[in-house]
Amino acid sequence: LRSTMAAAFLAAVLTPQSFLPHRAAVPRGVSSSRTGIIGIDSALPCTEDNLLLVLEECKALNDDMFGIHRRCAEIGITGDVELVDFEGPFVTIGLSGRFWHRRRTVLQRVGAHLSARIPELVEVTLVDANMAEDLIYNEDNELVEDRRSPDYNGDREMMTFNGYDPDRRGPFPDKNSLSFFV
Repeated sequence: LRSTMAAAFLAAVLTPQSFLPHRAAVPRGVSSSRTGIIGIDSALPCTEDNLLLVLEECKALNDDMFGIHRRCAEIGITGDVELVDFEGPFVTIGLSGRFWHRRRTVLQRVGAHLSARIPELVEVTLVDANMAEDLIYNEDNELVEDRRSPDYNGDREMMTFNGYDPDRRGPFPDKNSLSFFV
């Protein structure tokens, strides 16, 4: 009986609608109506205006990642993404500020969102590969810069210590209905 109840609970919770759009990479060529992005159902051509629009959508939808959201700003997340350049289906973006998530995760989520909305994109890269690094060290292997926002409640460190990927949950435990520590 207990396993039946658990299976019913997981089936109810683990529906495609229960996941945020940035939880999984979207395969190329899949129409955005199948991405789970609520209210967004049309692909866009690759233009500068559309790239800027989709980046703003991405920032709005990822409300646990970017410093434009009050809750993020309150805990020291100041991260932002900007369009640097594009040439046809090749897009270059820049990351600035401090992120709670790993910068590589931010790049992956932004790239997945851009590709879902503008399927003709071939590649989304950073203007400087160094922007993907969370910790910057000098030639003596001394930490020069920590680009992560503060681990305001110790969760990131605790999840990493216990072998969990903190980027799957994000900085706010109440964001998802599932907990890693159940």
